[in-house]
Amino acid sequence: MDKLIKKAKEVLENQPFLYRLAGIIFGPITRHRERVEKAQKAAYFHAHALEALEKFVDCMEAGGFKYTLAFGSILGAIREHGFIKHDIDIDTSMWIDDFSPEVVTALEKAGFTWLFCNLVDDGRLGREDTFEYNGVRIDIFYFYPAIDTYPYCCDFVLRKEEKGKFMARRIEVPYKRERKKTHFEGIEVYIPENAEEICQFRYGPNYMTPDPSWNWVNELKHLVEWKDKLDVTTHNKYPHGQPATPPQKG
Repeated sequence: MDKLIKKAKEVLENQPFLYRLAGIIFGPITRHRERVEKAQKAAYFHAHALEALEKFVDCMEAGGFKYTLAFGSILGAIREHGFIKHDIDIDTSMWIDDFSPEVVTALEKAGFTWLFCNLVDDGRLGREDTFEYNGVRIDIFYFYPAIDTYPYCCDFVLRKEEKGKFMARRIEVPYKRERKKTHFEGIEVYIPENAEEICQFRYGPNYMTPDPSWNWVNELKHLVEWKDKLDVTTHNKYPHGQPATPPQKG
């Protein structure tokens, strides 16, 4: 069905009038479908996320790996003492000099599937790993010493100019090495010692009040497109085979 819809869209894009007409007719149906799928995904996440996080924390602490929560998961820890309502994945972080291949090995032995590994300059300047446990995704962002003002980690976005290729972006954050523990939905997790400063830096002075209008556009001031690193950024998709079967709806 999805292939048929994609083909129909390609045909209609060459017929401007029909394309606009189809948008008027089918737009509300498509948007409703997207809302339903998003709600189902969020419901599944919240039903299984705590189990995945607890498994991750146990594995990291058993291996002596120095992790913390990151980004939206830090905000959830500080503001909600748990997951944010619209969370659909778990953000964690490490300093790159605390990373070793044993991190990946330990998580796989604990039942995690290693989905993605994104690298800048073979990991010397940037790395991001994505794992999955029982349908819940967990990202590990690796922090590097500052190039400009603040330490940075990387995320990776598809390039519009070249299909299938990725561009690295530096996410610059006043991220400290020191950690502290906090309670998170009945378990203890590590967050950066200056977690409150990080939340204010990224989400503004009113970060303790949920803002339904907030989105990634608000974060552009903290993102640096690494255009001079385009050619040396690699994206290793499914390095250990295909990802786990997506969770069933409902």
